[in-house]
Amino acid sequence: MYEMKTEIPFTRTGPDQKLKLFEAVGMMMDCSQFQEYQERNFWNYLRSNQIAIFLFSIQIDIFRRPEFREKVTTAVKIYGCKSIYGLRRLTIRDEAGKLCMISNATGAFFDLRANKALKLDPANFGVAYDEAEPMECLPRKIPVPFEGGISGGPFTVTRSTLDPNGHLTSAMYFSIAEDSLPDGYIFNRVRMEYKKQVKPGEQVIPVRYDLPAGKTVIDLRSGDSSCAAAEFSTAVLQ
Repeated sequence: MYEMKTEIPFTRTGPDQKLKLFEAVGMMMDCSQFQEYQERNFWNYLRSNQIAIFLFSIQIDIFRRPEFREKVTTAVKIYGCKSIYGLRRLTIRDEAGKLCMISNATGAFFDLRANKALKLDPANFGVAYDEAEPMECLPRKIPVPFEGGISGGPFTVTRSTLDPNGHLTSAMYFSIAEDSLPDGYIFNRVRMEYKKQVKPGEQVIPVRYDLPAGKTVIDLRSGDSSCAAAEFSTAVLQ
């Protein structure tokens, strides 16, 4: 497990002075990255074999969003490795240890030399596994309707939105998707399925589908294909 303590800064909050969704995602991804550095055997194994981990899917359940100047702890636990996937549970807690957000993240191992997904044997890199905290985990894939969508304005990928790999940052997909929701839309669960990396100069066009039971799916499209799909909903959280 790796923990990262933070005081929520002004620049990460919105007009309601609460932590923005995409900023929360960024905090979780930073925590995951630092956790990889901590697992030295694992990190050295990845680097020596030119293997990267790309986020494949993530589900976030939101009990509440921390507020400006609130002190929180972000933590990550690796709880499994299956085929091409590494499994993580991430949490954000307040000073009293009460859960603010919990997420289930699936990362795909990627061979940079062969340019394809890679199946790994966990015995090769000796990661220390933790027991995952309980969470209702929905499937990784998000069904997208074939018709009836409402297209939003395009988002152009610029240099300032890139990660160190030269792709649109994982958190920015959440920003684009959330900005496509109707005004006043309320949700406490969001899922994101990543399909294609988006590079500088490309445009992302959000297509919104309003579904029964208050669910909304945002298909983020680049060119003729989908680069990611997000699902927003309200759930009874345990």
